[in-house]
Amino acid sequence: MKKLAAILLVGIVSMGAVFASVDMKLALGGQSNGEIQVTKDNTQFDFLVNAEFDMEFSRGHGMLVGMELTKQDIALSVGYAFQTDISSSCDFILGAGATVVISEPAELNYFLTADFDFNVSQSMFVRVGTGILLNMGELGENYGKRWSIQIPLPALAIGWQF
Repeated sequence: MKKLAAILLVGIVSMGAVFASVDMKLALGGQSNGEIQVTKDNTQFDFLVNAEFDMEFSRGHGMLVGMELTKQDIALSVGYAFQTDISSSCDFILGAGATVVISEPAELNYFLTADFDFNVSQSMFVRVGTGILLNMGELGENYGKRWSIQIPLPALAIGWQF
């Protein structure tokens, strides 16, 4: 039991050291690729709310983890992120990865994003960006046979760096 406690303690301290050297950003926003549907009986507005968590492990290289919520679906994303400084008040982040849409039936899609972070204060920023989504369709025997490319309008988010 003492050995297990010692191993857990060393693991926790090691993880703390790893995350102490990682720059992290959290961006919360709503994408402007919501849609308005107007029919003779009804008018409906759908809006996408998203959150993205970026981690920079070494100079410019890291990963991003995202979550998007709509009225119908939840989408979880993970990918590679490259970050570079444009100026002292602006960063550029290029991301690429995969998205799993949890719905019935599920989907697996791929994305490429380009975001600009404008620093408002030392720990707060405003993110503006867009990207490309390769929608491969529903998982199953027809996966990838009918695909589409979507380019959303620019998204706006508020974020915090810690």
